[in-house]
Amino acid sequence: MTSIELAHPHDHLARRFLIDPELMADLLAHYPKKVADQQTIRLIDLSRLECKSPVTIDEQLVEGIGDLRFATSFKGKKRQSNVFLLFEHQSSIDQRMRIRGLKYIVQTYDQFEEEHKGKEKLPYPVVVVLYHGKTAWKSVPDMDDLIDIIPGVESGLLKYTLILIDISVIPSEEFTGHPALCALLETLQRTSEGKLVANFDRITNYFLSIKNDPRAKGWLRSLAKYAMSVAKIGTEFIAKAFSKILNEQEANEMAMTTAQELLLEGKAEGEAIGEKRAILTVLGARFGKVPQQIAKSVNSYTDHVALESLTVLAAKCKSLDEFKEGMCH
Repeated sequence: MTSIELAHPHDHLARRFLIDPELMADLLAHYPKKVADQQTIRLIDLSRLECKSPVTIDEQLVEGIGDLRFATSFKGKKRQSNVFLLFEHQSSIDQRMRIRGLKYIVQTYDQFEEEHKGKEKLPYPVVVVLYHGKTAWKSVPDMDDLIDIIPGVESGLLKYTLILIDISVIPSEEFTGHPALCALLETLQRTSEGKLVANFDRITNYFLSIKNDPRAKGWLRSLAKYAMSVAKIGTEFIAKAFSKILNEQEANEMAMTTAQELLLEGKAEGEAIGEKRAILTVLGARFGKVPQQIAKSVNSYTDHVALESLTVLAAKCKSLDEFKEGMCH
């Protein structure tokens, strides 16, 4: 990782934009293609969407950084928590996405039960996957396709609604909805195509109609950080593109400030990587080969204080099992 790269850039960008209920509502209103998915969305009150929290399943699921959980209701229902929408972003095809979706649902239900002590019925779960990879993702296998089912046994036990939104197959001129949403979708799509630099100036045109929106500067800053990280677009290019929306001084200041923030984040990330390597090196020296599960868990940590605690644990634990148990507390 260089000092000008951002960890999980696609996730950060998707989360920064789609944490806004207005943009998430527009995504769901315009982009599901399957008739069954459209029918489900029509029953949900998108005007009452409320982002409750990011979804973090466990330390092993590094991809969880971009996941969001929304609460809303079916139309005509007073109860706010009648429906949970669990959002996941993907830049690569995962044919076992149904299993990950189940993890999201179980974790959400665990939290709900803890809060309501069994006094409320569980909300209806909907998993939404936004995908922008290089090749089309035609469908997500059902759980029945993943389970070894023999004739005569009951099937469909783990069925739930999963809505796949594949923007890789949508022409950019057909993007619709809020301008910031269109900018996000085309940015992700063009990046997957390797064409972000060539289209970046045009993508910023989406913001011309919303330049007075108080959210616009935050979106632009996130877009600049993403473009600098994944496409190595320079500050002068960013400033010139943004000068259509901001005044020249604001555009220059935003480009320079964003570059400085990215450098600092890269430095911090580099330090964290060093700490993680040190932890795994100590474990390997003491106990031999470190299981992949433990390595993934260690690599998922981002908090410096937590990594310091793991370093001490790696030096003092009596076995890999003890280290693994210590990570869970």
